[in-house]
Amino acid sequence: MKQIIFTGLFITIFFSAGIGQHKIEVKETSYGFSTGKQYALYVTVFEAKPKDVAKAWQKRLRDFKGKNSEKKGEIFSDNAIIRDFNDNNAVDIYSNFKETKDGNTDMYVAVNLGGAYLSSSEHPEKYKVMKKILYDFAKKMSQDIVHQQIKDAEKLLAGLKSEQKKLIGKNEDLRKNIADYKEKIKKCESDIKENLLNQEAKKKEIEAQHKIVDALNQKLKAIK
Repeated sequence: MKQIIFTGLFITIFFSAGIGQHKIEVKETSYGFSTGKQYALYVTVFEAKPKDVAKAWQKRLRDFKGKNSEKKGEIFSDNAIIRDFNDNNAVDIYSNFKETKDGNTDMYVAVNLGGAYLSSSEHPEKYKVMKKILYDFAKKMSQDIVHQQIKDAEKLLAGLKSEQKKLIGKNEDLRKNIADYKEKIKKCESDIKENLLNQEAKKKEIEAQHKIVDALNQKLKAIK
C-alpha cells in the first residue's frame, strides 16, 4: 500500500510539472556583474540548480584555458582563448546564475574582449560563436538531466514490475495452498466419518468386553 501511495504521489508531482516544450534560446541582455552592468548573453538550463549549472560550466570553461575563479556565485575566467573567434586574443568571461520560480536556472555570460564587451551589434561573428557555445551547453545539460530522469523512472518501473511479479507469484502460491487445503479438508472429512464408524465399533467391543469382565467377576464370586 505504501508503494502504491508513493507511486501515485510521484505521478502527481511529475505531471503537475508539465511536459511542455523546453526550447533552448540564447538571447542578448544586460546584467549586473561584479564589474557593473554589461552586455551579456543569457540562456535557460531547464530543471537544473544554479550550483549544478555553475559546476558544469566551470568544466566547460577549462576548454578555453583561462584561469577560473569563483566569488559570491560569479565565475570569472581570466585570459581565456576562444579558438572559434579565429584570433589569439585573450578574453575575460564573467558568468552568473539565477534560479527561476519554475526550478530552472538562467545563466548570464558576459565576455570582455579587451576594452569592449561582446554584443551582437558590435561583434556579430563572435557573438554567433558565443551564442552557439551557450546553446550547445544548455541543450546538452538539459538533455542530460532528462536522461537521468528517464534512468530513474525506468529503475522505478523495473522495481514496480519486480514487485508485481512477486505479487503474482504469491497469488499463485495462495491459490495452490487453497487447493491443498481443500484436498486436506476433504480427506479430513472422510477420516472423520471413518473415525465415527470406528468409535461406534470400538464402543460395541467395549460393551462386549464389559460383559466378559462382569461374567468373570461372577465366576470368581461363585468359587467358595
